[in-house]
Amino acid sequence: MRGIIGLLFFATFVVTGSLAAVLGVDYGQQNIKAIVVSPQAPLELVLTPEAKRKEVSGLSIKRLPGYGENDPNGVERIYGSAVGSLATRFPQNTLLHLKPLLGKSLEDETSVTLYLKEHPGLKMASTNRSTIAFVVDNVEYPLEELVAMNIQEVVNRADSLLKDRDARTVDSVDKISLTIPDFFDQHQRNALLDASLMTTDIKDTYLVSEGMSVAVNFFLKQRQFPPGELQHYIVYDMGSGSTKASMFSILQPEDITEPVTIEFVGYGYNPHLGGGKFTMDIGSLIENKFLETHPAIRTDELHANPKALAKINQAAEKAKLILSANSEAAINIESLFSDIDFRTSITREEFEEFIADSLLEIVMPINGALSEQFGDYKTNLSDVNGVILAGGSTRIPIVQEQLLKLVSEERILRNVNADESAVNGVVMRGIKLSDSFKTKPLNVIDRSVNTYSFRSSNQSELHDVFVRGSVYPNKTSILSTEADPTTKNFTIDLFENGKLLETVTVNSPAATSSYSFKKCPSGVVYNITFGLSSDRLFSIQEVNYICRKEDDENESKQPKNKSNRLNFSSEDVEIKRLSFSEISCLREHMQLLDKQDKERFQLQKNLNILESNLYDARSLLMDDEVVQNGPKSQVEKLSEMVKVYLDWLEDASFDTNPEDIISRIREVGILKQKIELYLESSKEPLNLQQFKGMLEEGRKLLQAIENHKNTVEEFLSEFETEFADTIDNVREEFKNTKQPAYVSKALSTWEETLTSFKNSISEIEKVVAKNSFGEDLRERLFEIKLEFDMYRTKLEEKLLLRKSGDESRLTEIKKLHLRKFRLQRRKEEKLQRKLEKEQRGGENETEAVGNNSTDDKSAFFSDKTTESNPTSKEEILHDEL
Repeated sequence: MRGIIGLLFFATFVVTGSLAAVLGVDYGQQNIKAIVVSPQAPLELVLTPEAKRKEVSGLSIKRLPGYGENDPNGVERIYGSAVGSLATRFPQNTLLHLKPLLGKSLEDETSVTLYLKEHPGLKMASTNRSTIAFVVDNVEYPLEELVAMNIQEVVNRADSLLKDRDARTVDSVDKISLTIPDFFDQHQRNALLDASLMTTDIKDTYLVSEGMSVAVNFFLKQRQFPPGELQHYIVYDMGSGSTKASMFSILQPEDITEPVTIEFVGYGYNPHLGGGKFTMDIGSLIENKFLETHPAIRTDELHANPKALAKINQAAEKAKLILSANSEAAINIESLFSDIDFRTSITREEFEEFIADSLLEIVMPINGALSEQFGDYKTNLSDVNGVILAGGSTRIPIVQEQLLKLVSEERILRNVNADESAVNGVVMRGIKLSDSFKTKPLNVIDRSVNTYSFRSSNQSELHDVFVRGSVYPNKTSILSTEADPTTKNFTIDLFENGKLLETVTVNSPAATSSYSFKKCPSGVVYNITFGLSSDRLFSIQEVNYICRKEDDENESKQPKNKSNRLNFSSEDVEIKRLSFSEISCLREHMQLLDKQDKERFQLQKNLNILESNLYDARSLLMDDEVVQNGPKSQVEKLSEMVKVYLDWLEDASFDTNPEDIISRIREVGILKQKIELYLESSKEPLNLQQFKGMLEEGRKLLQAIENHKNTVEEFLSEFETEFADTIDNVREEFKNTKQPAYVSKALSTWEETLTSFKNSISEIEKVVAKNSFGEDLRERLFEIKLEFDMYRTKLEEKLLLRKSGDESRLTEIKKLHLRKFRLQRRKEEKLQRKLEKEQRGGENETEAVGNNSTDDKSAFFSDKTTESNPTSKEEILHDEL
């Protein structure tokens, strides 16, 4: 939590918009970490259901027994730590580490082959958009939907956390900030954005560079930088699936009141080197040792067994973690293949020797960041102030050894939490980008690691728009393509690093028809406005046509307006984005699964409560005091209930009626409570004297109810006389006057409770009349007393509410009378003034003819002022309210 506390110095959480929350998610290949920010939860880690700080990236989808293939109710989704163990039992149902496949197609053999090697047994398919889908139990799930499920589960936990902080809060996550590697191309970025669009209630999504997230966190943690001195740092981030080196400059102006600037200046990466590769290397060692020990088993036989491979991979991951702190790791795999239990060990020396050929790859991203700096930056390694380690795989000893060969120990910065620096930074960037809260000023200069170009339909060469190192978000306009009067449309192809992204078709007849040769003797050209968004998406924002001038320098300065804008449409090439209708359909499917998961979770929770209550009841029945002194009939009843309900639980399933479970929980609870209360009442006499006292208490309560009823009746009778001139029907007004909702709800069962209380008094009267007391009747007497006490308590509470409600209604009748009375009085006063004015007008009619018109106006305005007395008007309005 120290990193989070440090961040509190950065943000002053003053809400600038509605009560909503920003969720920062470090969406890693192997793990997911999240922090939520709202007025109720400033920088709060979103823990897993097991109270862990990071979540497994992925889920398992299983079909419940007894459901058909196409029955949507038969799907169960499992998240969290349980997913890891399911990978060895149900590898074909467990979908882990999906991130590297985003925006990819099955044609990408490298990515697909590596993935299936690490996750055997899964079945892939190609969608109609050339993207990847997984087939689970004959149901096809687009990759974007599976990622969206993972994100939605994190959003749901964040919302639950906010609700737990304050049940009255209306805060919920509506903005999400996601980490993304800089090397991710536009297809991968679009896929992640599509996944976010499927999540419920998310209005805005921000894609934030992983390196920039760590750099922001580093700045916030350090807080002190030499004014006026440009410093350089490299973020070395080795995660599960990739390794990145991002170089940044940090400048604190000499005027320390000015904001600090963080600028992205260099980048190098390896998309396939990471902890996952090292796990697979250890897995290869385990596999080799197993095959050497059992030569009769062929390699292809082992590789054809997904469960065996999943067990090897799981054992390899555990061994990798052990070898980070020890020189040797023991391997124990039960029933690895054909019921063979396998035991061996892997030493750190064996592992390091096995990967010796790829050791140089560990530091290559740093060399890449230095050699591929943006623009005019030419910083040497000796000028770098420090290398910040991020990502869990930087803890691997051989990785640190290779880094120390390149960078001195004192420049390896370990004061940033390698696991949580990215999530701390991404949530702060999300806050800044969303402008949800006021924060300390910070200038962030992000740059693209790719080059974006275009080519028009009548051209053969590419024209760069945003070259590598361009700042984004960005926008620029370029003049291109002279209009051809014979062509209705023309196309513009958009490229990323020379790879075709999409084709834009421009509808151009308006240009050739609106501008004649006389108007534009030099012809018509197109002005294309390109944009590179804050999510680093390249697109055309606007196309205009303008007259060509002889002076080319003035062409771009010509004004553009709505009348010369051209319509255009775009289409993705090869890999396509989800359409809005497809996203809506997938969102509905997810919401259905969420609803089923919630119902299943609540059902299982209630089943657990019932089971726990039954075992508690069984323990109570075995208590010596209950056995010796408990109410026999109740004890026998509860004993039978426990036996029957425990047997019933054995067959309970998802299609069990939830009301049955709740009813059984209530029955067990009531019976158990009765036995406990009976034992507590063992010192009570339950004799004639006690029952006579109860009878007296009951009659007093009934008399109090009658007295209140008479009091209300007296008031209504008085009001009928006193308010006859203002209220036509006092009793009807009293009846129709609304009470507070909680009062009316509580009093809705008044008659039912009163009747039950009177019945309990009748039972007491019978017992007293017959003098039916004794130890053999004690259980029956206890039941009568218990019922009397219960209904008496309920009735006393309701009587208090009834008194309060009736008093409130009588007060409203008085207020109504006063309002109407005042209104009548004002009407009478107004009428009186009018009559007096008419009388004065008749007496002075002759004199008025010669009077000055100014006097008439004065009199008129005077009358109007008197008639429209502001104070009186305000009073009337106030009374009416």
